[in-house]
Amino acid sequence: MSSPAYLLVAHGSRDPRPAKIVNHLASQMRERLGGHPVGTAALECQPQPLHEQLERFCQQVQSPVQILPLFLLPGVHVREDIPEEVAIARSHLPDRQTIEILPYLGSHDGLRQVLREQIQARGDCQAWILLAHGSRRAGGNAPIEALAAQLPEQVGCPVRPAYWSVEPSLERQLDEYEQAGYERVGVLPYFLCPGGLTDAIGEQLRSRCGLHLDLSETLSESPHLMEVLLDLRQRVPVPSP
Repeated sequence: MSSPAYLLVAHGSRDPRPAKIVNHLASQMRERLGGHPVGTAALECQPQPLHEQLERFCQQVQSPVQILPLFLLPGVHVREDIPEEVAIARSHLPDRQTIEILPYLGSHDGLRQVLREQIQARGDCQAWILLAHGSRRAGGNAPIEALAAQLPEQVGCPVRPAYWSVEPSLERQLDEYEQAGYERVGVLPYFLCPGGLTDAIGEQLRSRCGLHLDLSETLSESPHLMEVLLDLRQRVPVPSP
């Protein structure tokens, strides 16, 4: 069997920044793999649904394809939407076409190292907040809470989880740090790329008085993110539904 081609699948956004970053990641990965085919696709905000993007990619590369979901949490997109779109693409392609889904980006332990290095690069902060979008689904925020619980031992300062759409909110965690006597607090945005939401986070922090606040970069800015992506190629693909 020939070596697989890789398709980086992102959420999709009307903001042009995420697509530019994902294309850059694909270019970097292609270069690291000696010119091996690496494409990009998105679930939303595209003229074609994901299954048509996947079908076109398979026809272009004419080799086995492995999908690498660029998602940080195992939500409905990872568990349902991508597998459903892959199933549709398989039904339209020849039986000999192999399509596999690799574990999603957020499942890799290397992201903890990325977060740790972001904290250590700003050693003057006394405490940190790990800020994610947040989910209302039962257990949906457990990975964020686990990361926030693991990081203090590695970085030597408190790390609390916060969410943009559910409690505990960013404002609430900032209030509690301020009441506890902290003066310099860092915020780690647990997002792959900058966009409208990270812009709104920055605006909220700039309007906050009483604390010196430091907003870190998104994960895409880490020089070690590519190592995580390359290592995910070695992981066992997710079983087909």
